[in-house]
Amino acid sequence: MTRAGAFRPERPGDRTGAREPSPDERRIDLPVARRPLAGLLLGASVFVAAGAWMLAGHPGPVVAGIALLAIAFFGLCGLVALRDLTRRGPVLSVSAYGLFDRRFSTAWIPWSALEACHVAAGVLSLTVKPERDAALPLTRRARWTARLNRLVLRPRGPLGARLYWMPCQGVAGGAEAVAQALARVLGSRR
Repeated sequence: MTRAGAFRPERPGDRTGAREPSPDERRIDLPVARRPLAGLLLGASVFVAAGAWMLAGHPGPVVAGIALLAIAFFGLCGLVALRDLTRRGPVLSVSAYGLFDRRFSTAWIPWSALEACHVAAGVLSLTVKPERDAALPLTRRARWTARLNRLVLRPRGPLGARLYWMPCQGVAGGAEAVAQALARVLGSRR
């Protein structure tokens, strides 16, 4: 660990003669956080209902536009929360091999593909090696979200093109549990 919440996965040459660990070795599984997701679903439902109520009153074009945007945005948020809320099994797994966030990847992301990972402000950010970026088993949602984040947040420098952000609020224990799991697994690899 380089500083609070920041982790540097070791390079393949750091463990001379050691075999590559399997994904099940020293694995920590973090389940879905049902209460926050249920609150998000409830809040999104309230805003969708408020948008529909605004439309029912035959509003002017500005209010109708705001109502339609509220219904679309909060409806999408509610669908994502509902999908994550009905998820079975762990959301995030961390092992000596790498990490597997089932919301954003289809398989394990090995530590050898990452330059660093950092937990801050409720987000797990991954800095990917440039040569490994295209081969990562990320979902379309993860790649689309990364492009959107880069447009909005505009991270500077060459690292900005290789950063991926994964929210910790859908994981039981949140960012603290993710940081502890990373510290336990990466600390035990030294």
